[in-house]
Amino acid sequence: MPGGRILDAGCGSGKFSGDNFAKEAGCDLVGVDIQETIRTNRKLDFRVRANVNDLPFRDDSFDLVNCRWTIEHLEKPAAALAEFYRILRPGGKLAVFTSNLLHYYGAASRLTPHRFHLWFNRRVRAFEETDIFPTYYRANTRWRLRTLLVQSGFTRPDIILIEGAPNALAFNPVLHRMGRLYQSLVGRFDVLSSFRMNLIAIAHKE
Repeated sequence: MPGGRILDAGCGSGKFSGDNFAKEAGCDLVGVDIQETIRTNRKLDFRVRANVNDLPFRDDSFDLVNCRWTIEHLEKPAAALAEFYRILRPGGKLAVFTSNLLHYYGAASRLTPHRFHLWFNRRVRAFEETDIFPTYYRANTRWRLRTLLVQSGFTRPDIILIEGAPNALAFNPVLHRMGRLYQSLVGRFDVLSSFRMNLIAIAHKE
């Protein structure tokens, strides 16, 4: 879609973004985030500091909304999904990439307080505090995310689950080996797919 507009919702500083797919597609990339770190994101053509639950854009103004590592941090994910639907043009698509609550990583994050997340991510994963946010996991199972997408107006939501490497467990050899075994099992058997690490959803606006 050369000449189109893509919204990167919850883009932050761009530290955890992938390659600049928008530029390769010949599209304008607009970023929106409530954090001040958006000012340092050099992957964007335009930067807007705003809440994804109340986007300052006109109806039907984007061809694609990309929501990566964001929805797990929202207290009201249904409000954000409704806004994504509103600003998409007919025929537009929403792409969501987020953690799965049924994976041990998501479950542990849900059951532990934010102060533990701050300690673990700073001490073990070498994250900066500005990159660590509270998590709510209110749209983070395949069933829950599909339900919210349909309720927001999206059609044909396609949700797959993928397993990732247990890098967060690398600090402990025993836990890391257990994580590798888990990775092998859920990656190999489709009956265990609901317990894979990440959810990827593609939904359409008719």
